[in-house]
Formats: sequence, C-alpha cells, structure tokens
Amino acid sequence: MSRNNPLYADAVNIGLAQGQKIELRNPYNKWAVLGFFSRLNYSYKDRYLLEVNARYDGSSKFPSNQRYAFFPSVSGGWRITKEPFLHISPKFISNLKLRASYGSLGNGNIGAYQFQELLGISNSSVIINGILPQYTRSPNPMPDGLTWETSKTTNLGLDLALMSDRLSFVGDYYIRNTEDMYAIGLTLPALFGATSPKGNYADLETKGWEASVSWRDQFNMASKPFNYNIKISVADNRSKITKYNNPNKVLTDYYEGQMIGEIWGFVTEGFFVDAEDIANHAKQSPQMKASPSNTWEPGDIKFKNLNTDDFINVGTNRISDPGDRKIIGNKEPRYTFGIGLGADWSNFFVSAFFQGVGKQDWYPSTESDLFWGQYNRPYDGIPQYQLGKIWTPENTDTYFPRYRSRAASNATTRELGVQTKYLQNVAYIRMKNIQIGYNLPRNLISRIGASNVKVYFSGENLWTYSPLYKLIGHHHLDVENIGPRDLLVRPGSTNADGANYPMMKRVTFGISMAF
Repeated sequence: MSRNNPLYADAVNIGLAQGQKIELRNPYNKWAVLGFFSRLNYSYKDRYLLEVNARYDGSSKFPSNQRYAFFPSVSGGWRITKEPFLHISPKFISNLKLRASYGSLGNGNIGAYQFQELLGISNSSVIINGILPQYTRSPNPMPDGLTWETSKTTNLGLDLALMSDRLSFVGDYYIRNTEDMYAIGLTLPALFGATSPKGNYADLETKGWEASVSWRDQFNMASKPFNYNIKISVADNRSKITKYNNPNKVLTDYYEGQMIGEIWGFVTEGFFVDAEDIANHAKQSPQMKASPSNTWEPGDIKFKNLNTDDFINVGTNRISDPGDRKIIGNKEPRYTFGIGLGADWSNFFVSAFFQGVGKQDWYPSTESDLFWGQYNRPYDGIPQYQLGKIWTPENTDTYFPRYRSRAASNATTRELGVQTKYLQNVAYIRMKNIQIGYNLPRNLISRIGASNVKVYFSGENLWTYSPLYKLIGHHHLDVENIGPRDLLVRPGSTNADGANYPMMKRVTFGISMAF
C-alpha cells in the first residue's frame, strides 16, 4: 500500500501522508531496550549460601535523562542443619534453613511515545479542492517526567523438614514497595480542556505471606503398605496505596492510605414498616428516590444515620466527610489456599486437589442481572432464588424490598447505593480434580508385553461450596469467576460479576497402557 503527499519530507509513517484515504490499520511503533545482567554465586561447605544479581536496563520509551536504571538484588541462606554445633538426629530434623533476600525489578511496559507530544491525524469531513484534507489537533499534556516503575521486595523464609522428611514446612513473609507506578496525574479543572497525563505518580506497599505444610507416611493394612500424603498451602497479602495524586482524598478515586479493594457503603437497618416509621427516620437523600414522586413507602430500604445529622447522604464524598458511609468490606481475595491429597494401596490409587479463597466480599454491580433480576431492568427475568424473598404487605420478613416503578430512574435497589444488606460473602472451596484408579498386576499385563496398565476415573470441578450459594443456589453465578477473579478470566472486562462461562464439570473414564 502507498499514499502520496507526506506532511514532511522525512516521514516514514504511512499515516503521515495526505493521499487518497485508504482503509488500513497503522499501529506504528518503534522502540528499543538495552540491558546488562550479572550474577555471582558463593557457597561455603554447602552451609552458607550467597547470590548477588545486578541489572542495568535502558528503554527508549523514556526520556534520555531517565532512560536507564540499576536494579540490584541479593539473597542468602543458612543451612543450620549443616552446623557442627547442632547435634540433633537427622531422623528428627533433617533440614533447617533460613533464607533472606532483597531485590528490585523494573517495569517499562508502557506505550512507546508517552513522553512526546503526539499529533493525531484525521480526515476532514469537508471536501476542499476535490479532496478530504487532513488536519491535526493540539497534543495532550505530557507528564513532567517518565521513568521505570520499580518494585523493591524484602523476603524472609524458613525451610524445615522433620521426622525423616515425613513432615515439611516452607514459609515466607515479604514486603514489596512498588515505587513510581504508572498512573494518571492530578485531576485537572474542567476548563483546562484536557485530561491529566499518565506518569510516575503513585506508590504501593504490599505485605504478604505464604506457607505450605506437607505430611507423607505409610503403614501396613492387610499386610500391604498403605502410602498417603497431604499438602496444604495458604497465602495472603494486603496492598496499601502510599502515594497518589488525590490530595482531597475523594472516594471516587484512589487515595493515599487506601487498602486496595475497599468497599464503601451504607449500613442497612432494614425496611420501612409504616408511615410513622418513615416520618421518624432520618431523611434520606433525594438521590435515593424510591418512586417517581420521590416519596418513601413501607417496604423501602432504610439506612442507618452514622453521622447523626438526621440526613442520610454521601456527604462531600471524601475521607473527611463520607456522609453516612463507611468501609463495609473488601473485594480482594484473602487466604487463598490449596489442599492436595493422595494415597495408594495394593495397586489402587487416589488423588484429589481442592482450592479456594478463605475470605472475600462481593457487591453485585449495577449490571449484575443474574443477581438483581427485575430490580435491574423490568424486562429481565426473575431469578428463581428471589421467589418468596420480595417484600409485600403480606410478606414483610424478606431479603429484597418491594418492587418499584422503573419510571423513577434511580428507584431500583441496585441504584440505591452499596450497602451492608446485599454485600455477599464469596469465599469458596472447590474440588478441582479427583482421580481414582487401579494398576493391573504386572504378572497379568506382562502376558501382552505391557509394562504398565491402569484403569481410572477422573473428575474436574465436581463440587463447590460457598456461603453465596445459600442465597442464590449453584445455578446462577460461578463463585470462582466473581470479582477480581473474573477480570483474570475476561481481560478488559468492566463488569466482573460472573457473567461468563462457568467452570466446566468433566467426568472421564479411561485406560492407560505402556509397552
């Protein structure tokens, strides 16, 4: 393809030509990286271990005076069981090792021209001299500087094995400080006419730990050895923003001191009982109107007056004045775990793996049709789990309020604001896989020249438990695909409410032969 009349003589990009418009994609990028890496390892009597790494990286995606950065790391280990002074039988402590490390890594995964003034080229809709001329606009504001995002991690670890390696433990605790994170700058006044550029404007601190315990042993059963093993792994971390361009700490944006995943909301007191209850309760903001006439009726939700000003609202939507809201939960998964089980006896074998999340909150978004049903839109279906749980004058002890007219644009439950009543516990445990099988005896399979023949049954995702299923059952939402986990399944998704394909259940019967 070609176009003529370039905007300037040295243009190498076809998008900078003014010839006849051609439908084409033009993701033109040119950038380069340069890096140096070195490593030093030292071991003394397999007792004292040391490793030093050094990286020096450069990227043309950054300005020339901020292009290069140095990323060192060092780690060390001490095998205490190798020390002569530790006079303990290996049958009791077979391995004891302390580990420590500190290191930094750089992230330069940004667009190629973010620190340069970019001119967008467009075709006019007005024909001049028989052609559609091209034009450009003023470039967007640029950051005051741009360089590597750097993660600095300190880690302490312990490896322990006891009773001839039957019991083992591995544990780590770490602190990671991510500095100069690539984030949008301070919000500019609307009259400025442009959005704030992205730059190195944020810092994040993450503290976490990981631990695993395993046990393997055997005993005789019916004069045959029964071997079994168990392994449990658990991990957790919390992240806090330590710097962000939000000096007023407006709650609709990230702010300094925020724990990642915070959910702000109202405290639900229940439903209005009658007109007297409505009259005696704190006035609720018109933004929460419950009907086209903006009147509250029995069966509507009422919120707790936290700041005792007799008016329930969102205040100035800042940390200093959140109105009648508070932090009611956190959407980040906590205490992620895995459990592995295995056993074999007399040619029979079985193995299973469970995984899950010990703590996580989820608030259904405004587009979670599978949860809200017709509280979201009148033409949506009514989820079966809502039947008998909707407030009526005859049925007041319910989970959901009365139905409202959609004519009131803000009248639905899901638009009244995040609140404690509909905050869901989406912790779960799932059997990811299980396998049961039998190895045919060697004296039998040797007749056909086989070295191994086994028949087996295996299943995947056969069983899941979650507190959420007590409310909605198993057939509406896949709990593993709710919240931040859903964004991992569907990158770029803006509606992380499990509205994607559920985890498939699979059952397999098979035979495996080796010759």
